[in-house]
Amino acid sequence: MADHFSGPRILFDPASDIADVFVFPSPDRPGRLVLVLNVFPAATPTALFSDALTYRFRVRPVSPASEGAAFVVGDAEYALDFTFAAPDRVLGDDRPVQTGLCTTPDGGQVVFQVGDETPIDTNGLRIFAGPRLDPFFIDLAGVLAADATEKLAFRPGAANTLEGMNVLSIVVEVDPETVFDPDSGPLLAVVGETVSSGGRPVRLERMGRPEIKNVVLASRKFDPVNSDLEIRDLYNDEDAFAVRPDYAGAYRARFDANPAFFDRLDGETV
Repeated sequence: MADHFSGPRILFDPASDIADVFVFPSPDRPGRLVLVLNVFPAATPTALFSDALTYRFRVRPVSPASEGAAFVVGDAEYALDFTFAAPDRVLGDDRPVQTGLCTTPDGGQVVFQVGDETPIDTNGLRIFAGPRLDPFFIDLAGVLAADATEKLAFRPGAANTLEGMNVLSIVVEVDPETVFDPDSGPLLAVVGETVSSGGRPVRLERMGRPEIKNVVLASRKFDPVNSDLEIRDLYNDEDAFAVRPDYAGAYRARFDANPAFFDRLDGETV
């Protein structure tokens, strides 16, 4: 689920930019859940995780709703926080070495090394962090042309703008009964966040559903209420499980305006 370059603020701090969030059952160990947080789009070979950020998974149990919304999100929350030390040097090796720390919901801590291809496996967690090929495909020329012409502009054989580019990936396989709670499943809602570390934490980026900010919220020209408002940083600052009412009307106006544009690109409307 992609979310690259989704707001002005993260363009100045690419280490905080969430590129993807993936959640799926472990293919190797039944009953375990895999959480993936990709950050730092177009990461260079020397890119590192920020030592001034907390990279966070927030997990809440979900149950089917009796009416109205499709699901009801529970109040219990399980957070996995990943922080990273400043890079260090090993004698005789020019490459920087970075150490990471995973803090579990009960306050336990697991230390791991970035780039180690043998994941740490302990206390219901298996952890890898390091560079990986960006899994996202985008025909950026087609996207820009479609936006400008308001017609489908994608062509067969289009080039992937992100071809060969990397991200920094945090992958954690979780035993929910051990790390969360025996009664935490079977349905879970997961949000990935980057948060500034220190005295007064600020949420810089967050992602649950794919491409809400770049596709549904980015364009202003169809929004009759907020055409002068860059809304994505406000939306990034929101708690995904408790959106404040202050800007709810602004978000709703943008949500109403842009999907109608995408719906008519093929010349038909639903």
